[in-house]
Amino acid sequence: MAPAKLVIRKGMFLIQGKVRACCNVQAIVDPKVRAILDEHFLAEPLFKRAAYLAAWPAGALPIPAPLAPALSALLKNDACPEITVKTLLAGQLHQGANVWEMMAFEFIAKMAFDNFQAIVQSVSEMGSDVIYAGNGVVQSDAAQFDADTAAEMRALSGSDLAAA
Repeated sequence: MAPAKLVIRKGMFLIQGKVRACCNVQAIVDPKVRAILDEHFLAEPLFKRAAYLAAWPAGALPIPAPLAPALSALLKNDACPEITVKTLLAGQLHQGANVWEMMAFEFIAKMAFDNFQAIVQSVSEMGSDVIYAGNGVVQSDAAQFDADTAAEMRALSGSDLAAA
């Protein structure tokens, strides 16, 4: 399966008599995963301004200092776009009032894409066994997990015999 990609296109466009800084984003994903997303997960939110208005979560993309004022203004604006699986797959265009707003939208689109990748990872694991071994270790191949466990058991029983 090819990894998901986010295509970002920026430009200046004449819209309703004004030249606007625009940013278009669209996710490209494996057709098998896309079919599952289209059927079951189109309404899943990837970015909701209300979730990020009060605080920026730990582990999220760090906000570049020059972009902070524009991002703050965009998040406070009721016109701040929300991004869902459907809009990211179909392509979403944002008309910025200026270049900073265009760059702020690009930034939130990248954050939404990170969230999208988490959904894609989960969807791609459907229909297969995923083994969680603790401490953040995940194995998606049950046969490999069984083979590793058998090898560890053999190693343990061999060292027990040597100690006796």
